[in-house]
Amino acid sequence: MSADSGFAWLRQSSLILRRLSIKHRLLAAFLITSILPVGIVALYSNQIYEASTTAKISATSTQTLDQLSRNISRELEQYETLSENIIINSTIQDGLSRYDRLTDYDKNQLQTRIRNQLGQQIFSLSNLSSVVILTNGGSSFFDLGYQWYPGDQLATAMSRTTGSPYNAYWSYLRSNRGTPVLALTRKIYSEDNLNVQLGYLVISFDEKVFARNMYQSVSLGEGSSLYMTNSAGQVVSSSMDNIAPGDTFHPEIAQQVVTDRRQHNATPFEAKLDGQQALVTSSYIQSADWYLVGLIPRSFIVSELYGLRLNVIWFCLLTLLAAGLVAMWIYVSISSPMRSLLIFAKRVDRGRLDTPIVHYAHPDEMQRLTLTIYSMVGRLQTLIRQVQTEQHAKREMELKMLQAQINPHFLFNTLNSLKWSAMLSGNSSLTEGIGSLSELLRNTILMREEYIPLSREADNVQHYGNIQRIRYGDSFELHIHLQPGTQQCLVPKFILQPIVENSILHGGDGNGRLHITVNASMEHDELVIVIADDGRGFDPVSVAAAQEADERLSGIGIGNVHERIVLHYGEAYGLRTDSKLNQGTRTVIRLPIQSKEETQYV
Repeated sequence: MSADSGFAWLRQSSLILRRLSIKHRLLAAFLITSILPVGIVALYSNQIYEASTTAKISATSTQTLDQLSRNISRELEQYETLSENIIINSTIQDGLSRYDRLTDYDKNQLQTRIRNQLGQQIFSLSNLSSVVILTNGGSSFFDLGYQWYPGDQLATAMSRTTGSPYNAYWSYLRSNRGTPVLALTRKIYSEDNLNVQLGYLVISFDEKVFARNMYQSVSLGEGSSLYMTNSAGQVVSSSMDNIAPGDTFHPEIAQQVVTDRRQHNATPFEAKLDGQQALVTSSYIQSADWYLVGLIPRSFIVSELYGLRLNVIWFCLLTLLAAGLVAMWIYVSISSPMRSLLIFAKRVDRGRLDTPIVHYAHPDEMQRLTLTIYSMVGRLQTLIRQVQTEQHAKREMELKMLQAQINPHFLFNTLNSLKWSAMLSGNSSLTEGIGSLSELLRNTILMREEYIPLSREADNVQHYGNIQRIRYGDSFELHIHLQPGTQQCLVPKFILQPIVENSILHGGDGNGRLHITVNASMEHDELVIVIADDGRGFDPVSVAAAQEADERLSGIGIGNVHERIVLHYGEAYGLRTDSKLNQGTRTVIRLPIQSKEETQYV
């Protein structure tokens, strides 16, 4: 890095730091130089301690699993010993060899003899579920336990017995009662000729009782799990409710355990389970080709670190406090000129531009900055005087413009006088028209609300219709129907008048009276207003273009009404006009329901 590039980098960094106040910069510098070393040392120590704790827990859990594996192997050996006694039983050997020639009576007698001979050995195992002897064809030769295994569970177990070590295949089965069992399946060979297979033996025992006796009381730590799985990842036994026997529980764990075992590297490893890190330890049960797997959550491993971390946090807080006090002491030593400059600037901000400048015995950058600001204040005084002169001239012009405006009250008084004159002369149509014009102008000029109740908007439309009758006479009828509850719904002002105006101007055909209806109702959470006429209909596009050029009372076209509604409420609301020649025009306005209590408008 060259000297120029290094200087540019320092300058850029200083510009970033200038976004902070000097006090904050000093405080940050002290905190970084004091907390950063402490934090690095604490982090390093935490990692070393955590690694040591993990190693100790891994060794302990591995020893525990190895001991459990030996206990389980001894338990399984009892069933293997029982199976050998059953296989070599002379009655079973003789019965299987001539099974096809036996009558039903002979078979029943044979089963009774077998039960009497093996009963004591079988019932010595308390959690035994069933003992089943099958012929080569799968027919039942002997069944003790009255349980069966639906589907092809037995057929699969018998087929996998071929090639299994020591003619013993251990598997997980589920009986017709829904009971999970562990089963030992073996082939029965002839005692006289080991090349002749006579049948199969299936011994099963309750998985829940086995788990409770073997390892349910064993804990590898708070929140830990313990289960047995085969090499395919199928759980054959579990001590946890959330790990069900028969299910495939995280097959990647079983795959890793099997791979490590085959590579003679059965060391614990970490895995992520449901978003949480866990330490995985395992032990191999050779007789059944099963794996005993323990899952220890990382939260338990680091639980002992919480006390150490708390002490580190307290130490960091004390260091922060000390560093903050030192930073504040240094800040106070250099803050006097800054404080004087701030006082001077605040006085100028309040309009006291004649505030005297403060001079220091030892001028520095702050003093030069103060003198520069003082010079700027002088220029500011000149600009203020100039602006005051311009504002005075502007107020005089505004006063003249106000004097030129017509007083609205004078206009309303004049209209009321004309209304009474028309009434005295008996001209009811002119009286009603002038009264409606007065109310409509009052709502237009005096009332500044953007949202008005629907009832008031309906009155405006009715006033507009009365005014138009002066010109068009009885050529149209206007009927307004507001469903109960809609009167107080708030709507934007003057959204109905442009639509009614279009019906009057373009709907009549001169051959009959035009009927215009305005209906308001509530549909779910929307206010629906329908304006319909039975006139000649029109092309909405061409009429909208013509309306933009007309000079009407409201000066608001249908397109403008739609834009206002969309602007206020969003794209989901607005109006839609359907018109066909000689079939009338129908406009539907949809608004959200907004209401308030009835207010007296003046």
